[in-house]
Amino acid sequence: MVYYESPGKANLDKTLELIKKKSEELGIKDVVLATSTGFTAEKAFEAFKGTDITLTIMSTDRQWWNESFLKDFVKKLEEKGHKLFFIREMSPYPFINTPSPFIKTSYCRLSSGLWVAVYVTFFAVDKGFVSTDKDIITTANYNTALVVKPATSENFTEFRIKEIICKPK
Repeated sequence: MVYYESPGKANLDKTLELIKKKSEELGIKDVVLATSTGFTAEKAFEAFKGTDITLTIMSTDRQWWNESFLKDFVKKLEEKGHKLFFIREMSPYPFINTPSPFIKTSYCRLSSGLWVAVYVTFFAVDKGFVSTDKDIITTANYNTALVVKPATSENFTEFRIKEIICKPK
């Protein structure tokens, strides 16, 4: 596991390098990625060119994206079989019938990126973008990456963090 001295964008290239290495080591083909503006998604798209990794990119709101960049980027993603979804355009949110504030607080005590990586994974699984049949890698906040056994939010107790690849201290 890699610990970063401080959080932030400066860690993104190393995080993507670690994800690529771990996916090769474990034979993982699916990466769920959280991004707000598309910066992380674009960097990941470039970093994983030439691999058989499929990206499921989860963003909060398309209004945070530059519209011309979004249009061109979506075309590139679709050509390579990657997916991009905006959480505010999907309903319902995961954890509707669970004590989500307690879940969120527990994960955030380890790192906010850990919570975001877990949360977007539940979205990806609940909407059928990734399967619960195999381990995946999920990443968020430029500097947090996890190997997980995904589950639906309805079955959140079956979700397992199998390995923390990296996170800030």
